[in-house]
Amino acid sequence: MICQSVSVFLYFQGKYVVCFDPLDGSSNIDCLASIGTIFAVYRKTSDGEPSEKDALQPGRNIVAAGYALYGSATMMVLATEFGVNSFMLDPAIGEFILVNRDVKIKKKGNIYSLNEGYAKYSDQAVNEYVQKKKFPEDGSSPYGARYVGSMVADVHRTLVYGGIFLYPANCKSPKGKLRLLYECNPMAYIMEKAGGMATNGLEPVLDIVPESIHQRMPIALGSTDDVKEYMDFYKKYTTK
Repeated sequence: MICQSVSVFLYFQGKYVVCFDPLDGSSNIDCLASIGTIFAVYRKTSDGEPSEKDALQPGRNIVAAGYALYGSATMMVLATEFGVNSFMLDPAIGEFILVNRDVKIKKKGNIYSLNEGYAKYSDQAVNEYVQKKKFPEDGSSPYGARYVGSMVADVHRTLVYGGIFLYPANCKSPKGKLRLLYECNPMAYIMEKAGGMATNGLEPVLDIVPESIHQRMPIALGSTDDVKEYMDFYKKYTTK
């Protein structure tokens, strides 16, 4: 078991490895904003004692991934090779009820989500992309901006309404801020299974082979058209 605060539990030997963020958006607790839990499950690859190496697998090897969102209601979103389903906790019976089967994200949305307070430190590609969303040159309506500050809440809204979630690298965090194993990979897996995309700007998140259990990386995920457009901006500046 790999998480943000604990590296490896060796008490139990099973066939699977779980990577999870037990409390995403913890800074939102005192103001009662939505928080959540993120997880991904992999098959254990070694035959011996469990170790950190068992968790250093690309996201393509994920067996199942999901998140729980704790807000006005408690929702569990679960993705497997068969697709994405969402479940709502019914407090009357203490059980999760299937409420959305085979969830799919829109091909294109009209909402972008990132912390624009870091614009001073952001790459030119990010700022130019956001500027285009605010002031489109083709006469279309501008995108709306939504940002909660909890990855679970922001990604869930993106999944439901379409659009793009961004947590790019910047000069203060050149390798990005979110962790690959228990934040980026699970959300990327969910998004791809729902028909969306997830990238670090140059390649799919799920193709990246992790080098350490707490490795950080930039991420953009959401509707395919929106993510592809962002990648065009990103690649334009990284190839200069």
